[in-house]
Amino acid sequence: MDILVQLLSITNVMLCLAVVALVWIQRKGVELLIKKLFKKDLNNYEIWTEFLVPIGPIGTACLLMLVPGVPIMAMFAATTGTKLIFGLGLGLLSNVVYKLVKKNILDRMGKKRDNSIDHTK
Repeated sequence: MDILVQLLSITNVMLCLAVVALVWIQRKGVELLIKKLFKKDLNNYEIWTEFLVPIGPIGTACLLMLVPGVPIMAMFAATTGTKLIFGLGLGLLSNVVYKLVKKNILDRMGKKRDNSIDHTK
């Protein structure tokens, strides 16, 4: 149970949210740069949408784990390999954690998420 509590700690949740934010900045930056330089929309390329975008959080989290001073659980802080494994797991879970936190915040505010488009307005 102690390991589960450590994995779901506020530090790890914040790291997941940091990964989501960094990936969003990277993605938008690359898309805008390619659009300005080459007049191409990357969303039309399958390699971008089906491969590079989904692995973005994994790569970003792994690189984040190599930054000195980033809080890492003691069991993963021993070697660079274990840090990268922790980063891999963090990257895989970052989008799920973001959605859970967003849902929790919206529920506490009393708002419902409505993804449908209202065409009557």
